[in-house]
Amino acid sequence: IERIPTDNTLRNILDQASPAKLREGFHLLFKRVSDMGLLDAYRYWGKHLVVSVDGVEHFCSKTVHCKHCLERSHRDGSTSYYHAMLSAAIVHPDKKEVLVLDNEPIVQQDGAVKNDCERNAAQRLFSHLKGLYAEEHMVFVCDALYSCAPVVKALCSVPSWAFIIGVKPDSHKHLYRQFDEADDQGQVKWHAIEEEGGTHCFGCANGLELNSSSGLKVNLMYYEWTAPNGATQVFTWATSIKLTKATAYKVMRMGRSRWKIENETFNTLKNQSYHFEHNYGHGQENLCTIFAYLMMLAFYVDQIQQASCQLFQAVLRGLKTRIKLWESIRAVFTILPCKNME
Repeated sequence: IERIPTDNTLRNILDQASPAKLREGFHLLFKRVSDMGLLDAYRYWGKHLVVSVDGVEHFCSKTVHCKHCLERSHRDGSTSYYHAMLSAAIVHPDKKEVLVLDNEPIVQQDGAVKNDCERNAAQRLFSHLKGLYAEEHMVFVCDALYSCAPVVKALCSVPSWAFIIGVKPDSHKHLYRQFDEADDQGQVKWHAIEEEGGTHCFGCANGLELNSSSGLKVNLMYYEWTAPNGATQVFTWATSIKLTKATAYKVMRMGRSRWKIENETFNTLKNQSYHFEHNYGHGQENLCTIFAYLMMLAFYVDQIQQASCQLFQAVLRGLKTRIKLWESIRAVFTILPCKNME
């Protein structure tokens, strides 16, 4: 190469590239970890992988924007422009590493007047995943934003999939009313589990209507955690998994593992020297999404190494923090050509 392209030239080239082509990388990495046998260690509910789904914003500016930007109006009359993604990551209640399954851009759709939203992105994401993983056993774990009929129908359309979705009293009054009526009639099954760290209390009811109009049936679990100091936390989930005394504890563990996509993915990308929210380049077409995909792919590779590569694990133990690890790798890359971790 006689003339190496400048950073701006590379950005201009990437801006015209199709994010869909780069998105294929997540499926290639999934097949890689499957061939490695790494996925077997992530199966928690029988054959099922637990997949946490949540949205993350990766660009925001009051000046830089493009036709795909979403808009947010402020009280002072100003406008913020932003890009976001709906991410799906394979998690395990007992594992720190997460494996990024896929990412659906939340951006202004062609011809649309209103902002795109997480619920619309969820339907596109599940449709995309259905084309790739309809034969794969998965339990999708989501927050209460996704406990609506269209999302539940999309998840129920795949026989090998299950779901655990948070629900709230204010937004699911019909569902909670049925639970209370069932409890008054003694049809809610209650049991508790005592542990050194506190007490788990479960209330389970099966076959309730999600809402009054869709006819969709779900199972509802009320879960209360009491710490030794008396402090309590309450969670409620709608699920397609039949709730019994034997299944309740694992459903709870899967439901609470939803936070791993926040703690182990988004927080790591923002605070562990990936600089996820840094504007590496916005472009006018696809550059912002391309950079977000590249970042997620890099993170995916790092998580695979952290979960399975003994050399990577040894270096991380020695340096103690990822920040020091990345700094050391960059220093080595500056002076030596490296083909692998060894």
